[in-house]
Amino acid sequence: MSTINLLPKDYVESRIRRRANVMCLILFAIVLSAVLAAAVVSEQSSRHTQAVRDRIDASYADAAKFLAQMQTLEIQRSQMLHKAEVTTSLVERVPRSTLLAVVTAALPSTCSLEKVTLDTQRVIVREEPAAPAGKGTKLTTDSRQTAKNQSTQVVMEVTGRAFTDVDVARFIANLLRCPLMTSVDLVYSEEKTFDKTAVRQFQVRLELKPNADAIDAIPGAAAAAAHELDQQPAGRKT
Repeated sequence: MSTINLLPKDYVESRIRRRANVMCLILFAIVLSAVLAAAVVSEQSSRHTQAVRDRIDASYADAAKFLAQMQTLEIQRSQMLHKAEVTTSLVERVPRSTLLAVVTAALPSTCSLEKVTLDTQRVIVREEPAAPAGKGTKLTTDSRQTAKNQSTQVVMEVTGRAFTDVDVARFIANLLRCPLMTSVDLVYSEEKTFDKTAVRQFQVRLELKPNADAIDAIPGAAAAAAHELDQQPAGRKT
């Protein structure tokens, strides 16, 4: 059975065009909404990225300030350590009166002192860097030696008189028991005549420990005095 369309042909074509226009408008609205939504999302993402970048820049700025402060503190620390080392080298941890008391306490009763000299020497310790691997490598003298640190060394020279070499040996033994001394060496011991009396004139070289303290000299001096008292004859003890 055939269908008879009673609508005019122009009306049908116009209706089809209107439907097509509505569909295009709907599609255009959908596409425009998607573009606007994408633009909003992109703007929010850009703002979030900008905020994250600003926070990172602020963190880097704070870290740079912290590093600058650390470098300043490190420089101040190095300067304070240098000042402390200079001050320590200038301050006498062992007063000269204490050294003289230690030497006098170690001196046997049959000996006497003529001259005591004290000298402070600066010691520079050098180290040789490890030679690089390989053949034919040459190092100059300046590059082979580098200054490691500096320290001071106190040296004393004691000149005195004794009746015998035994008394000189007892004097050296008493000084060796002192905790302040690192070495005691006999420079010379020779016979001389003073006031028509033959005596032994001697000279002893003493080196103090780098970190010697006057507190350590108290028990050492007492022990040396006690040992000297024990070495005396029974009739001479007081």
